[in-house]
Amino acid sequence: MKNIKVYNKKNVLAVMAGILVTGLILNTVNEIALSQIEGIENAKFQKELEKDVEYIQTTPIEETVLQNAASISPEDTLKAQRIENIRKYLSKRGAPLAANAQDFVEAAEKYGIDYRLVAAISIIESSGGLHNFKPYNAWGWGSYSFKNFKEGIYTVSKGLGGYYSRGLDTPKEISVYYCPPSASSWASKVTYVMNQIGK
Repeated sequence: MKNIKVYNKKNVLAVMAGILVTGLILNTVNEIALSQIEGIENAKFQKELEKDVEYIQTTPIEETVLQNAASISPEDTLKAQRIENIRKYLSKRGAPLAANAQDFVEAAEKYGIDYRLVAAISIIESSGGLHNFKPYNAWGWGSYSFKNFKEGIYTVSKGLGGYYSRGLDTPKEISVYYCPPSASSWASKVTYVMNQIGK
C-alpha cells in the first residue's frame, strides 16, 4: 500500500506563506545600501577596502600555504608518538605519572637514554607513582625525596644516562647495579614493560 500525501488548504497556505516571507526577506536584504547599515561609514569602509585590495595585489603569493604554517618534522612526530605511548600506557594503569609523559621523553632525549626506561622502572618500583618509597620517588632511587615527579624523572634519567655512557644500555646490564638482589627478575620486568609501552 502506497503512502498518499494529502494536501489540505492549511498545508498549502503554510507553504505559500513561507515562500512569500522568504522572498520578502531576500528582497529587503538586497535593497539595503552599504551606507544605510548602522555603524559603517561608507568612505572609511571604501578606503580600508582599497588598502586590502592593494595589499592582495602587491603581495606575492607563496607556493603553498604550508610554507607559512608551522611545519611538523619527523622528529616532532616521533616525539609526539612517544609521549602518547607513555601517557596511554600509564593512564590505563591509573598511574599519576601519566601526566608527566612529556617529561619522560624530554629527559630521555636530554640524557641519551631509551625514552621508555624511566617510565618502565616507575611501574616496577611504584606502580607508576602510586606507591612511592619517598616523596615523589617512584623509582626507588636511593633514599632521595624529590620536590615533584618532574625533578625525579630528570634526576633518575641523568643517573641512568651515566650507565649508558659506560655502555650499559639495557635493563639487564643496568640491573646488576640498580637492583642487585633481584637483578634478573627486575631486568625481565622492566624489559617487558618497555615493550608494552611501544617502540
